[in-house]
Amino acid sequence: MFFRSSCVRLIFLVASVACWPEDDYSGDDNKGFLDFLFSDYSTDWNCRCGLPNREARLLGGEYLKTHEFPWLAIIQVRGETAIPGTLINDRYILTSGSQMIGLTPYDVKVTLGQFDRCFPDVTSQNVSVSAILLHPDFSPGNRAYDIALVRLNTPVQYEKRMRPICLSFPGHKYTGQVATVVGWTEAPLPDGETSATCRPRKAGLPVLSYSDCVATAFDPAYVSADKGCVGIIGTRSIVCNTDAGGPVMFRTRNGIYEVIGLLSDRNDCSEAPSTALFTRISSHLDWIKRNTRDAVYCVKSDY
Repeated sequence: MFFRSSCVRLIFLVASVACWPEDDYSGDDNKGFLDFLFSDYSTDWNCRCGLPNREARLLGGEYLKTHEFPWLAIIQVRGETAIPGTLINDRYILTSGSQMIGLTPYDVKVTLGQFDRCFPDVTSQNVSVSAILLHPDFSPGNRAYDIALVRLNTPVQYEKRMRPICLSFPGHKYTGQVATVVGWTEAPLPDGETSATCRPRKAGLPVLSYSDCVATAFDPAYVSADKGCVGIIGTRSIVCNTDAGGPVMFRTRNGIYEVIGLLSDRNDCSEAPSTALFTRISSHLDWIKRNTRDAVYCVKSDY
């Protein structure tokens, strides 16, 4: 879950504005908008962000079709731990800062184009990492600014199984919209233990207001100003702490996906009712763009 001609760039970005939720865009972050307006975008028509590999209805907890979301990445830590990440351009993976604490580029590698973790695809790619960038204001205490960038050593060569997702735009909160959460979740075993699923799953959950997040999160102490939450109030959350770093996505009415959040590691999927916290991407667009200036982003356009 990344034009040399400013006129061409303006045409594409104005087209993107049509995808913004009309009741949600505040328009109060002109600097962030201008940063996008004058960033480098690929002129390759094959480089389009947010395009899934099929158009499908969302069913709660359904398995994905093969490579449905080609921006999904797996960050392998010392060959033992797998952390979800999201490809946003040709150089960078987005994930949670809490999952990257204490790690160096030598500790991790990124797998792109992998779908079934039990039967790896020989065409998937393992890419080495040159840098891990944690947000400088990340707070291990309350998990504010829980966001990180993982820089790949070599640019990604896009193809059907490896394409970036679009970033959300300034001012978006998506309250009341249905978001998609996705990842290689933990599945219960007969003995009460859990095991990571082979194939990723997805589910649609409503995005709640900040006040609802404070009232319904597993631990409201972690509801910082840059947090949002998804879930159905009064029910058990389907998002676990092991899903941390996975993307929260929004599908526009034109079928384009944007990454709007990163799941927190302070979520609980036990029997107690709760909603799932995520770090809002819209709160950190300037930081993301400032630290990915060496990358090329794909244009956001209709099918």
